[in-house]
Amino acid sequence: MEYRIREWPFNTLLVAWALAAIGSAIAHVVAPSWTAAGTNWPGSPHWQLEIAGFDSFGAIVFGWVAAQSQVGLKIRATLLLCALSSFLGLNHLSGWLEGPRIFHVVFTIANFAAVAWGMVALGMSRRQRR
Repeated sequence: MEYRIREWPFNTLLVAWALAAIGSAIAHVVAPSWTAAGTNWPGSPHWQLEIAGFDSFGAIVFGWVAAQSQVGLKIRATLLLCALSSFLGLNHLSGWLEGPRIFHVVFTIANFAAVAWGMVALGMSRRQRR
């Protein structure tokens, strides 16, 4: 029996994450003092360039996966994205608990929302396969 898994939940998550990562990368390169001011962590052009590189890599990978036709690839990338967003969300949550600076609050919520969206998308794909 052939089945077709809806791709839009995966594509929406992957593209949204990629766009947010591009925005983050640009902000870390163009306005490092501004991005550091929104956190509890001291500013450093070195770690901010590292974050920009990491974000750029993630944007390329997740954006590329969204453009592919293989649903299995999207499912595996979504699992990885959920794991990554869990770690990033926990990191920002620890910053938020230290002091509620705007980027810690926003990115705690955004990363955990990405995990929730990914879990719903994965759950929908399991139901569609039955």
